[in-house]
Amino acid sequence: MTVKATLGLALSLTALSIAAPACAADLVLYDALDFAGPVAKAFQAKTGLTVDVVEPGSTGETLGKIAAEGSNPQFDIVWLDGSAVMERMAADHVLQPVPAEAYDKIAWTDLGKSLIPQSRAFLPTGTSTTAIEVNTKKVKADKMPKSWADLEGFAGSVAAKDPNLSGPAYQWLAGLFQTNGVDAGKELLAKTLTNKSLSGLSSGGKVNKAVLTGDASVGINQDSAIFSKIAAGEPVIAVYPSEGSVSLPQGLGISAKTQHMDAAKKFIDFVTSADGQAAMQNGDDTDFFYIPIVKGVNPKPGRETSIAYTHLDDATASAHETEWKQWYKEKFVQ
Repeated sequence: MTVKATLGLALSLTALSIAAPACAADLVLYDALDFAGPVAKAFQAKTGLTVDVVEPGSTGETLGKIAAEGSNPQFDIVWLDGSAVMERMAADHVLQPVPAEAYDKIAWTDLGKSLIPQSRAFLPTGTSTTAIEVNTKKVKADKMPKSWADLEGFAGSVAAKDPNLSGPAYQWLAGLFQTNGVDAGKELLAKTLTNKSLSGLSSGGKVNKAVLTGDASVGINQDSAIFSKIAAGEPVIAVYPSEGSVSLPQGLGISAKTQHMDAAKKFIDFVTSADGQAAMQNGDDTDFFYIPIVKGVNPKPGRETSIAYTHLDDATASAHETEWKQWYKEKFVQ
């Protein structure tokens, strides 16, 4: 996602600077989501509470900033894609469980209920998944891939994100290993991701660009990124692999050391309200095309919702996060 401009005096969005102390605002929010700024602005207008929105860049860069702060975290809440990374932060005592009363107020859909983590390490606010992005001008109808295994036929022209930078990409990688088995998954990727100039991209936007104007014919991409391009009239489609699609919830987590729990709970209440969900859809970038998981909220027009989901084993994925990310970096990133 791109770093947004400053939203007035109370909303400070920055890519480089260290967040101001939490006392400078009612909440400090770290995020790597397109809609976080608009939601914070709407929350302030609704409640009068101020939010410093800090966007270090990608999910990986946000996690790096949190890790660098160590025992002196500067955030109150964090909002990212990917359940595995949230579970890992909870296991490391960076996050505390979301209070039960915050869950109890929400009118979940059945999909939403299925995404609630037993650990309460985070609160899901919506979901997406990873799909195969296909440029219909580069790939003929009778050559369309139908599975992850089919991507081997496109070796050398497959665009993919680096899981070290992208939360969605790590969720996908762990899901592929869960579905196929680790050894078989590694073998498949070794035969597929043979072009390092395409397999270590930093964002869904760069995957889109490679598929639309670059050397890639297909991409492994968050499906909301694909739908943002479909909505813009670009010649791409999202293909959901026959092996199944691993859910990719957005998660709101609460710092283990926050001094602003009341404000954090009010932010959660707002995000899961009709006004908050409307603000989450008020834009045209990737994350605005999420699937709502709160009753009474419709997705943006054209956004596919009938998807055969599988859910990630977050405990396994978080336990192997460092190992699998390092393997990917050594094999597929320049």
